[in-house]
Amino acid sequence: MWIPRRSSAVLLAALLISGAAKAATLTVLTPASAAPGATALATQFTKATGIAVTVAGGSRDRIFAALKVGGPADVVLLPTNDFAELPAVTGMTPLGHIAVGVGVKAGARVPDVSTPEKFRSLLQAANGVAYADPAAGTSAGKVIDRMLSGPDFARVKRVPVQGLAVTALASDKADIALQMLPELMENKEVALAGPVPEVYGASVDFAAGIAAVSNDAVQAQAFISFVTAPAAVPVWKAHGVTLLGTIP
Repeated sequence: MWIPRRSSAVLLAALLISGAAKAATLTVLTPASAAPGATALATQFTKATGIAVTVAGGSRDRIFAALKVGGPADVVLLPTNDFAELPAVTGMTPLGHIAVGVGVKAGARVPDVSTPEKFRSLLQAANGVAYADPAAGTSAGKVIDRMLSGPDFARVKRVPVQGLAVTALASDKADIALQMLPELMENKEVALAGPVPEVYGASVDFAAGIAAVSNDAVQAQAFISFVTAPAAVPVWKAHGVTLLGTIP
């Protein structure tokens, strides 16, 4: 179910007027790809409202399990497609999209992936291209697997990985890792070459929802409005996330 976005300024003003705002705490569940941006914005939100925010989550399976058992949760950030499997979340607000990035082991020569031709040649020449096993159900794994199934990548040696693709770099099972851009940006053991060229559509749409177990849906919606407001654009961008309606 899609819900209209209320003005973040109106919601924040209402919370500031309320004496309960300063005593409140929100729990935000998010996968690693959106966690850096969500954490930075959570800090700003707390300064503006007095509402403490805990950013937690982890893997997709861990978030699903937490929601299933009714654990602490107010806001959920996940790939848009995952919301169809989440009856424990009410409402869905489009957030933005996260591109798949290209990484190599830190210290290795950083390849040029600025054009489709250079990106394609890199993958075809690689000893192994690691990515999340699509059988695990992650949106990133499915998007990458679909791209690599195209004729442009018929000769690519694929290395599906359980967990993070970058683990295959450390074990020398692959020399190229395809993983969500923010995750590569935050990993000091990886050198980031850049995002996959846009022509291949290797990105994942994200959305925000309110957990059914939330003790205060009003404050949860205020947080969602805050992180989807125009002022949040540069914060998300610095952490590899492009809000909908903005230029990458």
